[in-house]
Amino acid sequence: MSKLLSSIRVATSLITLALSIAIIACADNSLRAYTSTNFGGEWFLPLWPAKVDLRPTHAVLACGVVILVSSVAYLAAALFPSPRPKIHLLNITSTVLSFVGLFITLFTTIFASTINSHLSDNNGSGTLMTWTCKWQGLESIAPQQFEKICTETMVSLDLVILLLIFELFAVAVTGWGWWVETRIKRGSDQNNIKLERLEGGPA
Repeated sequence: MSKLLSSIRVATSLITLALSIAIIACADNSLRAYTSTNFGGEWFLPLWPAKVDLRPTHAVLACGVVILVSSVAYLAAALFPSPRPKIHLLNITSTVLSFVGLFITLFTTIFASTINSHLSDNNGSGTLMTWTCKWQGLESIAPQQFEKICTETMVSLDLVILLLIFELFAVAVTGWGWWVETRIKRGSDQNNIKLERLEGGPA
């Protein structure tokens, strides 16, 4: 049972690692594209509004970095060889990292979604997502890279929501891990009691 638990945890960490890398790539690309197309007041007709709220994209990027570090940290703890059983150490590590991951993904989802929703109908301001996605269906006249930025910001936020689901699963697996550890300790205690009785019995 402990081997199955370990396999599920490692598989979950690998998935969250892959998702975090994709989130970082999408968020970073959209920020780079914004920087390369934002010329401020140099143009008579600027491509972007005077106020672009980058907080949702920054939050998504930070979330991806935190999950990447957490996933690597757990994989290092799980795969590093040890002569002793590591279930207690891995339970502690998994508990801390899964709750951190759950908090950061939940916060990012609510924070980014709230700001995007608030600025979706604002014509004088917007986020990377809301401003570029207004041009959907107008690709023939839309500024260059707007479609790409719109897609990448949407995908990155969707991946954060997917990460949230995996972090909820990780928290549930953490509870299972503590139950498995309790079962192992009970079995070990019972074996010790039997051994003591045998040793104390007649020769």
